[in-house]
Amino acid sequence: MLDTVDEGRLRDLIGQLSGLTAAGAFARVLARPVDPGIADAVRFDHAALLVFPDAVSDVRDFLTEAGFDTGPSVQSKVVRARLAQRYQVSEAELDVTIVRAWAADGTSGGLEIFALPRKTAEMVAPGLVEQERRTGAESHDGWLVASERLEQTRRICRHLSSMIPDGGGYNPHDDPGSGGRSVVYFKAGPDSDGRHSRIELTARGHHPEVLAAHLAEPAGAAGEHKALLTVLSGHWSARALHVAVEIGLADALGTERLDASEVAAAVGCDPSATARLLRYLVRLEVVRERDNGTFELTERGKLLRAEDPFSGLIQLYGNEFYDAWSEFPAAVRTGRTAFGHRYGVEHFEYFSAEPETSQRFNRSMQAVTRLVAEELSRGYPFSDGMTVIDIGGGNGTLLQTIIEDHPGIDGVVFDRAHVVDSAGLEKPPSGLRFVSGDFFTDVPEGADTYLLSRVLHDWNDEDCGRILRNCRRACASGARLLVLERLLPDRPDVALDADLAASWDLQMLAITGGQERSREEYDKMLYANGFRVEAVVPMPVDLKLLVATAL
Repeated sequence: MLDTVDEGRLRDLIGQLSGLTAAGAFARVLARPVDPGIADAVRFDHAALLVFPDAVSDVRDFLTEAGFDTGPSVQSKVVRARLAQRYQVSEAELDVTIVRAWAADGTSGGLEIFALPRKTAEMVAPGLVEQERRTGAESHDGWLVASERLEQTRRICRHLSSMIPDGGGYNPHDDPGSGGRSVVYFKAGPDSDGRHSRIELTARGHHPEVLAAHLAEPAGAAGEHKALLTVLSGHWSARALHVAVEIGLADALGTERLDASEVAAAVGCDPSATARLLRYLVRLEVVRERDNGTFELTERGKLLRAEDPFSGLIQLYGNEFYDAWSEFPAAVRTGRTAFGHRYGVEHFEYFSAEPETSQRFNRSMQAVTRLVAEELSRGYPFSDGMTVIDIGGGNGTLLQTIIEDHPGIDGVVFDRAHVVDSAGLEKPPSGLRFVSGDFFTDVPEGADTYLLSRVLHDWNDEDCGRILRNCRRACASGARLLVLERLLPDRPDVALDADLAASWDLQMLAITGGQERSREEYDKMLYANGFRVEAVVPMPVDLKLLVATAL
């Protein structure tokens, strides 16, 4: 049977259901407005409680008398594991069953009752029943999330509502017809009685990446200390990559599997120090350690080879850009670039006077250009006879890829003289030519399509206006302007995939004096200078393609 304490707890829970099923309940739980996309993807599923009957049938009998229908029972893998960890006992000693129920008349939400026989609980862990009733640690409100929205909803709870991750897992036995269920828990509070309220986000199917990210999140005060220490050590990871490229570690490994001493001999470094660097690079998933103690490159690690433009990007970020960040406090205080404070001139002026550095910079820009170019070439309707001008197009890699896929296009790469002079494409395709000039003065006229790939974020609003006005003067009404940039979210609870944009926004402050912007900011800027954004298309590495038409 159920004792009077658990009967009272169940009656209280049933009384709470109407509030949880009401419109806007999830927003009230988060204590913040919810984007309509999230509101449509999340619905209340159940309220949960852990009780201690003599037998599971006692829970079923009580719920039936209260006007609920019950479904088949399943074992609770997640709650059993949490209890075992909390009380330091074996999971095998705990038999936790889930009894699901819903109102027979359909007027209220569901219930998820975890039943752990009282005698078993008291025998395995004396004091467990009293402790669990007092803290309500397994009580929660459960929300069913559309599978494709699970990670976004999880991040809203974690980062925007400041809830504390509180475990989770995958149960293949729960809703097996849909591939099982993945669940993540959060807690908030404590309230005036010292109790934490908890919520559960559940999605159909197995979502191992979401679960791994959630279980790795810091929990509680100690977790916040660890989180900050992790942030503080972030530049160590960057520096480790810089050094790996500098000593040629990826080239030394090549396609081989070498032990630390062999790698050290190949790069001319200390064996012990090289072993420690390799061990850290394993953590960064740049190299992989085999059971026999040898190391090999991962797919990520292959990007560090000298032949890959990404190695040039890492070198650039490990030299001039790295040094410039030492002046970041001055950039924050003055609003002027850290690069200018460090070197006395801004970075484009510095590159024009340093041919070797300029060449490394131009090559580094190819690190993701080929990736983006292939997607752009496939995804945008380029057609024969079209003239495309790439403003600030560097060495022409982007436009070269497009022309190779669409040989009927006439392409012009427009950039500063020292960039054009050192472009040096190995096999420039027919129809591609280079023109030097200053886009602050004018740009070539008469094209059907103009490209601005990662140009506008280098400049402030006033300078961007000058560039865009020159583009508008050069083209006829109806011409297209394709802008490739990362977008900051318009609101803090939307577009949570903008991590790179937020990071690069600070990089622009430190190095170029420009900034990343939101979709709304680009809409206004382009419209003010004669263009209207017609569409935004996702591209690789968090970039977006803004397709605009000349008015």
